[in-house]
Amino acid sequence: MANENQVTLLRQGSEVWNAWRKENPRIEISLWFEDLSDADLSGADLSNAYFSNAYFSNVNLSNANLSNANLSNANLSNANLSNANLSNTNLSDADLNNANLNDAALSYAALNRANLSHAVLSNVDLSYADLSHANLSNASLSKAYLINANLTMANLSSADLNKANLSNADLSNANLNASQILYANLTQTKLTGACIADWQIGSSTVLENVKCDYIFRTYDQQTGQFSSRLPIDPASTFAPGEFTQRFQIIASALETIDITLTEGIDWQAFFQSFQELRDSRSDEDISIQGMESKGNAFVVRLEVRAEADKAAIETDIKQRYAYQLAALEAQYEQKLRLQGAHLEDIRDFLSFERQERTRLSKVVETMANEQKVPKYDMRGAQFAGGFAETVQGNNVGGIINNYGQNADEVVRLITSLRQLSEAFPEEQKADVLMELDDLESDLSKPEQEPKRVGKRLQRLIAAGTAAATLAGGAATFSGNVNEFTENVFELGERIGLTREVMQP
Repeated sequence: MANENQVTLLRQGSEVWNAWRKENPRIEISLWFEDLSDADLSGADLSNAYFSNAYFSNVNLSNANLSNANLSNANLSNANLSNANLSNTNLSDADLNNANLNDAALSYAALNRANLSHAVLSNVDLSYADLSHANLSNASLSKAYLINANLTMANLSSADLNKANLSNADLSNANLNASQILYANLTQTKLTGACIADWQIGSSTVLENVKCDYIFRTYDQQTGQFSSRLPIDPASTFAPGEFTQRFQIIASALETIDITLTEGIDWQAFFQSFQELRDSRSDEDISIQGMESKGNAFVVRLEVRAEADKAAIETDIKQRYAYQLAALEAQYEQKLRLQGAHLEDIRDFLSFERQERTRLSKVVETMANEQKVPKYDMRGAQFAGGFAETVQGNNVGGIINNYGQNADEVVRLITSLRQLSEAFPEEQKADVLMELDDLESDLSKPEQEPKRVGKRLQRLIAAGTAAATLAGGAATFSGNVNEFTENVFELGERIGLTREVMQP
């Protein structure tokens, strides 16, 4: 039980308590199971104290010294521990839900199985801390110092890890579902068995020398189970450096917003809307990365900064587009009425005009013939990769400019390769799509590097061969691979390479 004399002294406030401790440095502090909820203990010297199972909910412990204390199983929910010294403190199984730990020192602290859900841990030193099995869901860990921390089996779903330093930390089997990890340092971090479903990383995320044998890409909220393993084969693991190579590339691509327009697209309305969007957000460097047709729908991919508010930008551009579309069609209708057209004729004409303006080939044709964007004033708008009607292609505009009469065939062959790769095993398909993205980027450059392009084509052929090997010679699949290989060779010839250069 708690020492009643110590409880009485502590309730008199930090000044009285600290004076007593200074006079009695050797007396053991034992306040286990004590209820000190709502107390103001800011600045109190509670180092080496025993508070196991104590109640500290809503207590003010800011700037307190709790180093080497035992707070295992303590209730510290909603407590203010900002700037507190908790180094080497035992907080295992403690309840720190919604606690404020801003700028606290927690190096070497034991927080295993602790509940830190919704806790604020910005700028906290957690180096070498044990956070295994801890619940850090929705916690704010921005700029936290987690070097060599143990986060195995920790729940970091929806946690804010932006600008955190996780170098050499162990996140094996951790739940990183929907976590934000921009501008974070994961150098030599262990990620084997972690779930990275919907995590937010970007080119600013450092993934150098990450140690990872496999990861999971799907999280079931109901069961808490991880699934969609990568590599897919349970017996396979990533080769050294493979995780970094795969996900550092993907990270750059994640800094995009897909604007989906389900009823086609009016180019004039969209370009005017995009121009207005850039003018209103001139400091956000928004550019068009690519355009894709998907059945009757159309997708415009915008490239934005990693820290951009993607939801706000998506809402903004869609609202502007709807307004511009309505305004343009009102103008068309007014002109037709002045020309004496009937209502039914007006509707038919507007439908036809929208279909014509939706055709992406019209925009590509304009780029090829006039060497500039359409007549709409873009005032510096950037096109990161031109236009494409394929599901993944981003650089058709540059390809058209570089290959003239062969451009249509080059685009057709790249599109065909993407479609054929859909039948490949998941890993070979991913390799093919990645190589095609890089190939399109190379082909869109004004100055070509034949040796570099030849190597890419060799890797495409190798991926097709690997896919055929895994399929075990199935007739239909082998036919797809043969067509795939022939298309690679034809693509090489269209861009001026010989078959000898393309042979793996």
